[in-house]
Amino acid sequence: MIIRRLRIQNVRCFRNPIELSGLGLGVHVIHAPNETGKSSLILAIARALFDRYSSKDRAIIQLQPWSTELSPRVTLELETGGKRYRLEKSFLGNASSQLSEWTGTRFEHLADSQDADDRVRGFLTATGPGSGATKVGHWGVARLLWLNQVPERHELPGLDGSLKARLLETMGVAALSTEEQALIKAVETTYGQFFTPKTQKPVAGSELIQHEEKIRNLKATVTRLMQRKEETSRNADDITENRLQQTRLLEEKDGYAKQLTELQERIQEEERQEQALSLCRKDVERHRQRWQDLDQKQRALQEMQGKAVKQEALVAQKQPAVQQAQDALKAAEAASQAAREHLRGAQAAADKAEQRLERGRLLEKALEVREGHSQAEGHLKQGLRLEAALQGSLKKTAGSTLSEASVKRAEELEKKLLLAQSKLDAQAIEVCFTAESPRVIEWEEHGTAREHKLAKAEQKRFSGVTSGELRIKGVGTLNVRTGADELGKLQADVDKCRKELARRLHEHGAKDLAGLRKAWEEQRAAAQVHLHHQEALQSFLDTVGVTDIDALRERQRTLAGELGSLATQLGIAVEALAPQQAADIDALSEALKQARREVKLREKMRDETDSRFRLMDQQHRTLTLEQERAGQSARTLRQTLQSQLEGMGWSLDEFDTQVERAEAEVQRHEAKVRKLEAALPVPEQRATTQRGKLQQALGRIQDEEQATQTRITRAETMIEQAVNEDLYTQLCVAEEELEQEQQRYNRAHQRAEAAKALRALTTAWQEQVSHSFVSPIEEAVHHRLKFIRGEDAPGRIQLDADFGEAQMRTDTGSKPLESFSWGTQEQTLFALRLAIGDLLSTQGPRTEPQLVVLDDALVNTDAGRHRRALELIESAGEKLQVLILTAFPERYRTLQNMKSFDLKALAQAS
Repeated sequence: MIIRRLRIQNVRCFRNPIELSGLGLGVHVIHAPNETGKSSLILAIARALFDRYSSKDRAIIQLQPWSTELSPRVTLELETGGKRYRLEKSFLGNASSQLSEWTGTRFEHLADSQDADDRVRGFLTATGPGSGATKVGHWGVARLLWLNQVPERHELPGLDGSLKARLLETMGVAALSTEEQALIKAVETTYGQFFTPKTQKPVAGSELIQHEEKIRNLKATVTRLMQRKEETSRNADDITENRLQQTRLLEEKDGYAKQLTELQERIQEEERQEQALSLCRKDVERHRQRWQDLDQKQRALQEMQGKAVKQEALVAQKQPAVQQAQDALKAAEAASQAAREHLRGAQAAADKAEQRLERGRLLEKALEVREGHSQAEGHLKQGLRLEAALQGSLKKTAGSTLSEASVKRAEELEKKLLLAQSKLDAQAIEVCFTAESPRVIEWEEHGTAREHKLAKAEQKRFSGVTSGELRIKGVGTLNVRTGADELGKLQADVDKCRKELARRLHEHGAKDLAGLRKAWEEQRAAAQVHLHHQEALQSFLDTVGVTDIDALRERQRTLAGELGSLATQLGIAVEALAPQQAADIDALSEALKQARREVKLREKMRDETDSRFRLMDQQHRTLTLEQERAGQSARTLRQTLQSQLEGMGWSLDEFDTQVERAEAEVQRHEAKVRKLEAALPVPEQRATTQRGKLQQALGRIQDEEQATQTRITRAETMIEQAVNEDLYTQLCVAEEELEQEQQRYNRAHQRAEAAKALRALTTAWQEQVSHSFVSPIEEAVHHRLKFIRGEDAPGRIQLDADFGEAQMRTDTGSKPLESFSWGTQEQTLFALRLAIGDLLSTQGPRTEPQLVVLDDALVNTDAGRHRRALELIESAGEKLQVLILTAFPERYRTLQNMKSFDLKALAQAS
């Protein structure tokens, strides 16, 4: 199949229609920059050939131009099977599909809608998807011949059943018979019941898996029953052992009970001694607490007395410092007052200097404004003069309506008049005959022959002659053709040009063209004068920095107002500003700076004296406050000490005596406690300690008796449950079922192995058949690839029967095609397309030209290999239709007899 014409509209970047016509056998280079629609063009062809017209898949929606709801439209004229067809397809909103056949004079309707789509897919042995848009795997023969921009670009095309049958037919290899195919299908079906064809692992849920699962379950059941059987036997043994353990625990328990009875009297005696010791310890604690309270109070009173003495000493120590701080405070206050007086004087002098400087600046500004005002008045007068001159020149040019175009038009009319007159003069030919001797002449006039006899020297004139013959007897025939029939037309042109020229001259008041030119020259001279005045005025306005005379007037008024305001501030008249002299601003500024420096110096001195005064005041206040606080603390401590002693009714000496008595009482009771403790045995030898150990032993024995009884009860329960469940019968039944299931599994396993062996035989048979058509294709690809890569390049291509995997056989062994460079991979896939296209177009019962698409197919190929690849493309163009899409047309300029299409130019023209 080849394409004769292509037209697309509303496809991605092609909103307007774009058409490629004149397509046929040979090489066609479609070039454009990146992202200008080359791949979109091929995608539009694929969608039209292989996708359902009614599909609304996301891939179809993406054909729409961005941010539109337009319906993508594709029109293809294609040739296949010796016939020519036209496919018109529209997607989405206006979805339709119509197939027409060329009958020799026109295209006649053949099929539409789904029927049209099915017929077109049949041309290319293509298959439709279950749902959604088609993938490359649905494109039939095109997947073998097109190398376009898709994610699967660097993968082998792969073969399905229909494509393999087409290649077998092309190679002349007999396809499998119906019985053979049925046998292979039956073997595959049986094999598929047991194993997955791809991974050759057991199929989930198959008969083998089911038998294995049952065997595992039965084995697990037998194992569980055997465990329970063994556990029942162990339970019987455990009952005997636990009953013996109960007897031993009972004897040990009786021995511990006798020992507890013997320890009871010792325990009562020890408890009485412990009670006496406890009471004595409480007395010791009570007396110790009283002694500690008295000692603590004594320490607190002594500490309070020491603090009072320290505070009284501090008061006496602070008195000289307080007096000294008071004297320094008075001196600092006097210095602060003097600094403030000096600061006020400096500020008054600075204010006067600032006033003198401000008046000097006002006077200087007033003089500047007065000078600017005088300059503005001069500018205004000069501008008014220039404006008056401009108005005068404008009046001279106001009445002129003559333009250069009118003069040129009049000149052109004069030239046309002269040309028409010259043509008229050239066409107005007269034919004049003078007889040298008496003659009889004949001529034709309005198609009628006339004769006339001429005397010697007589003349005969024929004016306005168009054509005819003048025959002179005895002399000959004169043929005349003058073209005088155009005289009327030429005369009309002359009159028209003359009238038009006269009208234009009359419009501008000129008698002739020279007068019109003179008027134009005078008008142009006046315009030049006007332009000169206009430029002079504009130059003047630019110089003074205004846009027009009104702005200049406004500036003059503004300066006059500002001058009056400044004179008012100065308190003098505007006229009195003339004799005024500008003040020395620098001297006044320097005087003001000096005065301000003096003010800052005085402020600094004021701040320093104030700071010193505040510091002295703070020191005096701090010392006075500290002295007062120390005296107050001493008095408070003395009062507190006296009040506490009065409350207790003791003096400090008496308090010391009470503390000593309390300490002696504590020591007496502690001696008594030590005596009672010596009478008691050590804790490890006391009867209570031994009783606790015996009680722990009795508790342990009781726990063991309870645990033993629990184990006996559980074992008896397990034995009784096994008897009720008939455990031994269940075990026999499970072992019998396991044996039967193992036999069924063995039979199924034999069937699976037989199916695997049969499949291996049929697979080997199919591979032998497939190799008979793969070998010629490998040879064709190798021949082209060797030409591109050179004679010394290692490797020979090897393809599997389904084109799903390719390897290069080298001296070191076979290597996958993916392990080679991108350049080698794309050259191999390029050679595969050309080889298959050549075979489909020249061999087999259905030979016809094929379409090969190469979308930037050699981007990773060096210059030398690219040149040899172009030679292959040239030779392929004799049998195939090759569409090359590229962003680099210069790489293909050496191709002979190729057709070039500038896709960007076609889109812009559309």
